[in-house]
Amino acid sequence: MKRRIIVYFMIISLLTLSLVMIVFGIGIRQYYYQGIVNTFQSQVEVNPSVLARETNFTNKSLAEFSDEIIKNYQINGSELQLLKRNGKLIQSSTGFYEDKTYLIDSDVLDLKTTYKIEKNSYSGQKIMAVYTPLVFDGQVLGILRYTTSLTQVNALIINLLIYGIIICIFIAVIVFFVSLRLGNIIVEPLNDIINFTKKIAEGKYKEKIKDTYPNELGEIAKTLNYMGDEILKADRLKNDFISSISHELRTPLTGIKGWIETMRNPDELSAEEFKFGLGIINDESDRLISLVENLLDFSRYQSDRIKLILSDIKIDKIIREVTFQLQKKAEKKEIKLVVETHPAIITADGDRLRQVILNVLDNAIKFSYKNRKIYVIQSVSEEYILIKISDTGIGIKKEDINHVMESFYKIDPKSIGAGLGLVISSNIVDMHNGILKIDSEYGKGTTVTISLPLAKV
Repeated sequence: MKRRIIVYFMIISLLTLSLVMIVFGIGIRQYYYQGIVNTFQSQVEVNPSVLARETNFTNKSLAEFSDEIIKNYQINGSELQLLKRNGKLIQSSTGFYEDKTYLIDSDVLDLKTTYKIEKNSYSGQKIMAVYTPLVFDGQVLGILRYTTSLTQVNALIINLLIYGIIICIFIAVIVFFVSLRLGNIIVEPLNDIINFTKKIAEGKYKEKIKDTYPNELGEIAKTLNYMGDEILKADRLKNDFISSISHELRTPLTGIKGWIETMRNPDELSAEEFKFGLGIINDESDRLISLVENLLDFSRYQSDRIKLILSDIKIDKIIREVTFQLQKKAEKKEIKLVVETHPAIITADGDRLRQVILNVLDNAIKFSYKNRKIYVIQSVSEEYILIKISDTGIGIKKEDINHVMESFYKIDPKSIGAGLGLVISSNIVDMHNGILKIDSEYGKGTTVTISLPLAKV
């Protein structure tokens, strides 16, 4: 890429310098050539006409004044020829006469001065022939033809072009080093970024782009460093999550296996101990099933493999059924469930919404203190169904409240199941075009608000 940048810059620079040299060459050539023409034209316009005293002329009378005309309009370093209107030579300042006729441009007869670049028939040098009209009383009586060598002028033009080329070469060298530096400025950060992304792909999330770059490259570097931090953070959370899940799975399995080993010799157990063991196995099995189901649901939601089965449901009925289902669990902690609902029908997946309300209410019971109340209030507005589940439990710390909905995030090892349930619940509500919001104050309690649209999703 660096080579391409240098090549592109040099191509653009050389094309630009070439165009400048072409324009410069044409400009100085036109400038000097037109200066010569203006000199001859000024000579004719400034000098008084030798024919001013005459009132009538013929070709013959013009020839009679040819010596005086040549003498009056002669310029040192050039040859002057007096021509008739048709271009036939009358006299030359060199004194040599030739029976020669020149081709006259029609512009000259219209009182304009023109010039031609010709080649001297004797020396072979390039010369300029300037044709300017000899005017008297608004009429073109004859034509003055000035000729001068272009050798010195062309040499001067060539020298100026050489100087211009030298300057262009100098500029091209500067452009080369500038493009080389610019290539380094662009390519070196890109190489750092490429090396960084390779390390990230290899799992080296602690790597950083240490250099600071200006403008967009600096923003890219900051974004990539931030991305690396977030990936590292997510990777750590994932590892902690897996570690916690492993512990959560091992605990019920250990209890189940322990009691199975104990119950292999039923003769050594009393009926009460045997019944207690079966209860432990049953409770731990339910806990294990619930945890596995949550993990399966989480996996499905993460991969967008969950499809809603929509139907018209009575949301107030679902709330009361879930509340009744968890009533026994609440009573064990001496918690009173205060429920307030209003009849409302929405289009949604009833089973999934039941799962959401069950998860949220189960968490409220799990993290509430004894002898407290949990309020389940459902209201209806013009556009939304609002479900508020409020407890006066342990609450959530400020530093954790913004992360409880993140994948793999856990507040503490004991709450891993609850955190997973909240992530799943949030996903379900999102799929219904609703909002799940958590407000909590540590030590005072938590309120979860679920907003669901009345319109069909």
